[in-house]
Amino acid sequence: MAKETVDRTGLRVVLIAAGALLGFAWMMDASTRQRRLAEMHRDMVDLLLNALTAGDPVTARHSRRVADLSYAVALAAGMTDSDLRTLRVAALLHDMGKIDDRFFHIVHSRQKLTPEQRAEIKNHPHESAHILAPLEGEHPGIRQIVSSHHECWDGSGYPHSAAGEDIPLGARIIALADAFDAMTQPRKYRDAMPVEDALAELRKGSGTQFDPHLVKLTADPEVRETWEKVVERDLFAERCALDGVTE
Repeated sequence: MAKETVDRTGLRVVLIAAGALLGFAWMMDASTRQRRLAEMHRDMVDLLLNALTAGDPVTARHSRRVADLSYAVALAAGMTDSDLRTLRVAALLHDMGKIDDRFFHIVHSRQKLTPEQRAEIKNHPHESAHILAPLEGEHPGIRQIVSSHHECWDGSGYPHSAAGEDIPLGARIIALADAFDAMTQPRKYRDAMPVEDALAELRKGSGTQFDPHLVKLTADPEVRETWEKVVERDLFAERCALDGVTE
């Protein structure tokens, strides 16, 4: 068993390179530009996800789970194919901003957070949205989805205290999946919550923290089956990470 390390050297270079990919498309002739733009958007998503995995493997695993959880709910909600693609990318990269030095050490601190740290961490949705700005052309609305994933149905969330359907649907779905994943994976101060208990907590938050319609969709048999599989997938890896080891 080897100690899990977080090597974040060169991440800024990777992010700059990812942004530069799209700029290259405008050097091409018009006949190939559209095709290459779509390919470069996919390349950029891969680069960003690889950067997140290299810089913060715990957050990367969380993001992949949130993407799978969100996708299951979005399918049950009848989301269009185009919106599903945007949602998946938004969910995969919704916490991209946390690799920034301002947030990284706060997120992984084993100490109780100070009021100043709690206030600072609330800025990470803006940072994530800023990083994903070059993807807006291929995925319209992705910045607003990512910047709004901590908003609450009753307006008590952040950063803009948006409420109800003023919050993008994708953000409402990610918020639900994000909370469920946080509860069902182990933390340094508690073990993983059983799935049924976590679903009960979501129901308690229906109409306040979460969109009531989306909470009801978690009872759909296909959604429930997918969510249970996603929970089990990384439990061992997360427990090892808490102990400072990997396979």
